[in-house]
Amino acid sequence: MSNKLRKEKQTAKKIIALIIVFISVFCCVFFAARGKFNPTATNGVAMMIMSPFQRAFSWVGSQLSFVRDTVNEMSHLHEQNKLLREEVEILRAQNLTASEYASENQRLRNLLGYKQAAIQFDLVAASVIGRESASWSSVILINRGTLDGVANNMAVVTELGLVGHVMEAGVNSSKVQLIIDPRSSVGTLIQRPESRVAGIVEGDVKNPNHPRMVNIPKDSDVKVDDMVVTSGFGGVYPKGLVVGKIIEIRNEEGGLLEYGVIDTSVDFQKLEDVAVIVASREAPPEPLQPPPQTPGTETDPSVTAEKLQHAQQQIQDAQQQVQDAQQQQLQQAGYVSEEAADNQTGNVAEEATR
Repeated sequence: MSNKLRKEKQTAKKIIALIIVFISVFCCVFFAARGKFNPTATNGVAMMIMSPFQRAFSWVGSQLSFVRDTVNEMSHLHEQNKLLREEVEILRAQNLTASEYASENQRLRNLLGYKQAAIQFDLVAASVIGRESASWSSVILINRGTLDGVANNMAVVTELGLVGHVMEAGVNSSKVQLIIDPRSSVGTLIQRPESRVAGIVEGDVKNPNHPRMVNIPKDSDVKVDDMVVTSGFGGVYPKGLVVGKIIEIRNEEGGLLEYGVIDTSVDFQKLEDVAVIVASREAPPEPLQPPPQTPGTETDPSVTAEKLQHAQQQIQDAQQQVQDAQQQQLQQAGYVSEEAADNQTGNVAEEATR
């Protein structure tokens, strides 16, 4: 018990001594800093005692300043990084918009160049605004309609070639049937001067991206890489519009005919801008000439004229007989006067002639 009391007294003395030393050092530092304690003899002792504390205080102060500056710098960098990210997003959006405008500008320039070159056509530029869901790859929707002069059965083109024709013109929009539609039918020719073989281009259900030129005789002069253009017959498509290039020639099932697989000049999967031909000033194609007749079976023109004149006379006689019979029946019935009967029978004869 006595040892425990002795240890507690020694510990209390040490604590009191440390408190006295701490208070003394604090007083020396305080008065030295204010210039109140200037004894020369104690200056060196005070400096020696204060030195470790000053170094500790200086280190702690520098660390605190470093932490404060670091925190401020990180906050500034975070704010600056946020602003830079927002600026990057804005510039990225502007870059995408500029790229889209540049692409659209190039397409419209190409279309304008075609319009200036094809002076025989009056063109109305249009944009593709949709595709028909029931026939995604064969019918498109454009933003031009009857208010812009667009009507049914007008040809639709790009600077590369034929696209299709207007199948349904609305007020502000129209449906366009593409030439790759299996329901489509385009009269065409082989462009090569030595060939000029005629055929019909229609869509292929089994190969939607490549229509085919059908009704080609097996002995026709048609080769791979021949260019196919519109023939102008039918009244829908003007003559000379590029359709595509023959990439393969195959035999029909019957064996008497063959057909050519066509790589279209227009990429229908990337179709964005088109032009509608609202008027054409080109000369219509020459009328078809009758085939030469076999010698010995030619038709005599004088005989044909006589037969035609005789048939017309018979028609006139029949019309007169009908008119007389109608007039007689009306007069016998007593419903109308003779003059009214003449008018009535004249109308009946006129309707019969129509």
